[in-house]
Parts: sequence; C-alpha cells; structure tokens
Amino acid sequence: MKKITLKKILFAAAIVCCFIPVLVYAENINIQADKQTFDGKKTVFEGNVNADYVDVKVKSPKMTVENDANGKPERATFLNGAHAVKNSGYSQSEVKADIISLSLIKNRIKAEGNSESAVFKNKEQVVHIKADSQEFDIKKNIIIATDNVNIDYKDLKTNSQKARISVDDKGALKKVELLGNVTINQPKSVVHASEVLYNPITNEIVAYGNTNSKSTLEDGSLVDIQSDFQQYDNATKTLITSGHVKINYKGYIATGPKATFIPEGNSDKPNKIVFIGRAKIVEGERLVEADRIQITINPKNFKAEGNVKTRFSQVQSYKNTKK
Repeated sequence: MKKITLKKILFAAAIVCCFIPVLVYAENINIQADKQTFDGKKTVFEGNVNADYVDVKVKSPKMTVENDANGKPERATFLNGAHAVKNSGYSQSEVKADIISLSLIKNRIKAEGNSESAVFKNKEQVVHIKADSQEFDIKKNIIIATDNVNIDYKDLKTNSQKARISVDDKGALKKVELLGNVTINQPKSVVHASEVLYNPITNEIVAYGNTNSKSTLEDGSLVDIQSDFQQYDNATKTLITSGHVKINYKGYIATGPKATFIPEGNSDKPNKIVFIGRAKIVEGERLVEADRIQITINPKNFKAEGNVKTRFSQVQSYKNTKK
C-alpha cells in the first residue's frame, strides 16, 4: 500500500464531510476519529479517537497532532482521559491518564495527570504503578515516574518522589530505582530511605541515606534499625548495615559503625546481630563498649569481646508528695 503523508490526506479530507469517521495515515501512525480539523500547523481529532503507532494503540475522546518545521507529524497528544496499550508478544503494558503525549520522533510516551500503568505477563499483572506523571521509552522498555509514585509488585509496595523501572521484552522487571522519601512496605517490615535500588531477580534491596527499617519478628517483637546504608540479601537472608548504625530491640540500644543481621544454622530467620568495629550497647543502667558485640534474638542475650568496658549508672527516682 502506498504511504500517504498527513499533509496530503488532510487536503483530501477537506472534501469529505467532517462528521464521517476518518482514517488517517501519518508516517507510521494510523488515526481514526469521528471528526477532524486542520489549521495548517495542528490537526485536531474528536470523537472516538483511535490511534495505532508501531505496537501501541491509544484511545481518547480528543487528540491533536502537531507538525515540525518541515510539516511532518512530530507529536500526538491525547486529551480528556486517554488509554494506551502496548503489546510485545510476550507481555502487555497499558497506561491511563488525563493526558497522554506520544513523541513520533523519540518513540516516547508521556502520561500526565492521575497516570496509572500496569505490565501484564500471560494476562496476569506483574506490576502496577500510579504517579502524577509517567514517561515510557518504547524501545528501551524504561518507565520513569515522578511525583507521588506508588508501585505495587508482588508483596512489595513502595512510595517515592521518583522511580525508574526497567522491564525486559518478556514483561519481567529487571531493575527498580526509587528516589526521594522512599518507603517500602513488605509483610512484617517497613523501610524508609532517601534512595533505594531494588533487584526483582534476586529480591535484593539496597537503601541509602537516612535509612530506617522496622521488622516484626516471629514472637511479635520489633527491631528498629537506623543507619546510612542497608542491604538485604534474600539469598542468604542477611541484612548488612553501616554508617551510624543504631539498633533498638527489647530494651537494647546498640550503636556502632557496622552491623550484620544474620540467620543461625539452617534457619532462614534472623537470630543474630553482630556489630563490627567499636560498638556500644545499653541495657537499663548498664553500658558496655567493645570491639565486637553480638546480640542473640532467641534466647535474648548479648556477648561483648575485645577491650570491653562496662559502666553502671545509678538512676534515682523522686516521688512528689502532697503536703
């Protein structure tokens, strides 16, 4: 079939009644709508707008197409609520937003206003993303979401100011980068940090900057960990923390440069916290300082080794009595 430019088809369409559904071929974008108008620079489509671009299909009540300096279609903008779907053969991606912009030159889609996107594999939802705006690189399979970003993936739910998500050709997540006031919720744990890098393949979480994690153990007790850096390795069920580490657990307040939260024996449940480097632990009126401190969760105890120093402080209580 002979390729017809948007400029030529618009000239021919001027002869046709504008209320008859019109099918337009502009480079590799096909547009169907109930009505269209053209002012020499911009084309406006209205009513049941359907557009096909490469493997992307978009629907909306209204659409505009802007031309570049040479009169070629440069950008398509879908207005008043739009829905885009991309099929790759292995997976399907979709996005809904108030406005969706399609760059015909850069092969990018930008969704603005209550944007909501999802990736499906074998008709099952892999990931769901909500944000004020999202931008999609069609060729590289990269999603960049900004402002009030919420991601729902398996048992992981996140909130951040910005996110960069990489997806492979089969619809599986490759990498997730979260930036700005990050919160990650998982069963029995919550992580707060400035930045988080999540590897969906290994289920590894690396958190940077003002990191705070709270985990509920099997007995219902809470472990509160603050540090500059935290890395959770799902393969070994190990949590590594460093930089101004502070751990609060069942009356223990332990501080040090680095600590590792590890399982014991063949169990995959964490049972030991090992501080490496000069560390301190406070329990009631006792303060212990040592080169190495090990806290055991069950049974609850701790062991200090290397140049150990202990100090007891007496706390006096005063009772106010009425005269």
